[in-house]
Amino acid sequence: ENKSGRRVSYWSLMKDNENFRWYLMSYLVTHAGEWFTYVACISAIEQIHSSNNTTSRTSISILVSLRLLPNALFTSIGGVLADLHDRRSIMLLLDILGALVALLFLLAYHWRSITALYVATALQMTVAAIYEPSRSSIVSMLVLDEDSLKTAITISELAWSLMTSVGSSMGGFSAEYLGISTCFYIDSVSYFISALFIWKISGKYVVASESDSTATRNNDNEGKSCFSFSRFTRMTNEGLAYLRSKPWGPFVFFKFSAALIYGAGDVLNVSFSERGNKFNASDHTMEGSSQRLGMLFSFVGIGCFLGPVIVDHFTHMDQVKSLERACLGSFLLMAFGCYGLSRVESFLWVCVFTSVRSAGSSIVWVQSSLLLQKFSSGGMLGRVVSVDYALATLSEAFSAMCGGILQDDVGLTAEQVSFLMALVALGTMTIWAVYLVFVRV
Repeated sequence: ENKSGRRVSYWSLMKDNENFRWYLMSYLVTHAGEWFTYVACISAIEQIHSSNNTTSRTSISILVSLRLLPNALFTSIGGVLADLHDRRSIMLLLDILGALVALLFLLAYHWRSITALYVATALQMTVAAIYEPSRSSIVSMLVLDEDSLKTAITISELAWSLMTSVGSSMGGFSAEYLGISTCFYIDSVSYFISALFIWKISGKYVVASESDSTATRNNDNEGKSCFSFSRFTRMTNEGLAYLRSKPWGPFVFFKFSAALIYGAGDVLNVSFSERGNKFNASDHTMEGSSQRLGMLFSFVGIGCFLGPVIVDHFTHMDQVKSLERACLGSFLLMAFGCYGLSRVESFLWVCVFTSVRSAGSSIVWVQSSLLLQKFSSGGMLGRVVSVDYALATLSEAFSAMCGGILQDDVGLTAEQVSFLMALVALGTMTIWAVYLVFVRV
């Protein structure tokens, strides 16, 4: 607890809150497993194209988009479920389902079918999309006050960053030396381990009040049915109306605008990872490209780790303007990182500026999440999170597709696309600055 108003340290929250520890361990394991599959899928697609003597950045863009679009389509379902039912139970069931879905990647790779890899990716990300609102909104129920919430969300982002760094590099190593199939096995096992950790969390995590449940039954005339399309539609519309009625509603577009910039990052990373590599005729791959790709993703994790840690000392939950300024400054960091990527040739400097860009994206992700968690009511938080996440992933998918098309069809280099992203970052920063200074009250 933090009744004295002092900042809650990372260590004290981890030490004193057992349920949060189990939650965090689950998050670490699941995210690590997802990186194994992500790097393995990219390597598999590149391998299949190389065996046919072709190359396609658009194929990678489609993979990235399929990892993102289900979030835009299905997070609203997850948001309604999170506000209606026990969030812990939802996470537990979806972890088990995710473990089974992950095994489909093995079939897809055995068939050497890019289409089958796409289908498996879409199914896995659909499960993840329904899972995300429960995962995000349960955090506020695991802690006791705003300062603890700030620390908990920051720790969650740091955990994401750590696993991006460690999981991606290990995924790159495994794909290169242990085989792509091994990565898919590891991902499936990680879901079962995550489910075990979620099961260890004690307590009930239901936010729907009895009066809300009664009103819902009366309005929808659904008796004992736990879910229906009419209920889903009504609750989704309530969530959208709730956001429109609040002066802080536009904050759901913070991640959306940031995703326009960092969304093309994964596609660009594939291009940067193959610079200077030799073609290996025995398995139709670029030698070391999986390792270098894993290394680039590791630097994404490093940037995402350092950004929130540094900014955390300058932001406070009771000072909303400090959170808003942090979001604004993050766009400047992303612009600087993208501009650096457009100017350098050394792979080491590519890694450095990738970290700078990633630091900006993680700062806006954490600080905008804190703003929404601070202002949203508990009963609406699942739906607010689902809208926020859906907008971000839709924007990220659009950016990823543009990144591939600009390289394959327009003929731009990865450096030129990075320069365009720098311009987009400066433009969005200007728009948000005008809003926060002259419109936001």
